[in-house]
Amino acid sequence: MTNEIAKFDTLTPQQAFKSPAALEKFKSVLDGSETQFVASLLSIINNNSYLARATNTSIMNAAMKAATLKLPIEPSLGMAYVVPYNRSEKQGNTWVKINESQFQMGYKGFIQLAQRSGQIRNINCDIVYKEEFLRYDKVYGTLHLREEQVDSGEVEGYFASLELINGFRKMIFWKKEKVIAHAQKYSKTYDKQIGDFKPGTPWKTEFDAMAQKTLIKELLSKYAPLSVELQQAILADNEDSNVNEVKRAKDVTPPESENLSDLLGSPDGINEVNGKEPETGQMDMLEGEDF
Repeated sequence: MTNEIAKFDTLTPQQAFKSPAALEKFKSVLDGSETQFVASLLSIINNNSYLARATNTSIMNAAMKAATLKLPIEPSLGMAYVVPYNRSEKQGNTWVKINESQFQMGYKGFIQLAQRSGQIRNINCDIVYKEEFLRYDKVYGTLHLREEQVDSGEVEGYFASLELINGFRKMIFWKKEKVIAHAQKYSKTYDKQIGDFKPGTPWKTEFDAMAQKTLIKELLSKYAPLSVELQQAILADNEDSNVNEVKRAKDVTPPESENLSDLLGSPDGINEVNGKEPETGQMDMLEGEDF
């Protein structure tokens, strides 16, 4: 790692993300709203002690993914998140915990991108409460509820539905237990030692929203024509999420070249998508998604 990159990680968040190099990268994809975006990023870091411990490098990478998709990162908006997690790195004979951050989509972000595609007439997701639940027919994809509307109570599960402009319709439903098992298996924010999700992360603070995001993502990935933005969002949301706590040995081989521009990434922010099926524009779900 060059001195330039090492220095970037020793700066305070204020110094790092307001630096000319960082602002220029954000400007390349935000085109005028980079100052507001950085202000939001710094506010999130200041209000989350776990995220404040993460490396500037990982925060920058996560934030750039949201910026490339032109999604706000304020947690209250539910569009996209920059969240903390730990990974273990072997340095010599010792495993050392490294505090980093990762990008996560929110369900409202997926809905926003789906609407931008122009291919979807209607898309929806919500909570299903036990008091209103009758049955779910998974063969025909129909959810049967009582007529009276219920807005609170014990949660039975979650649904997501869509209708394309060509008239195709699809709806899926997962029981809450299935969502919990999925999140515990795939989310890096689940801590097996404490048997819970890490404090300050979306699965801990916004479980219902994350559950709905999981179903929206599953639905879009399997049944919707995917725009380039949706493909980018799905791949970015899946990235590096194959285990609960990443463990890897440190590569001590000197890199051929590495500078601050390499660290901050290309203006596109996200690599070219390789998982598209040309005929349908759909993509199989990747193993190890961090929904």
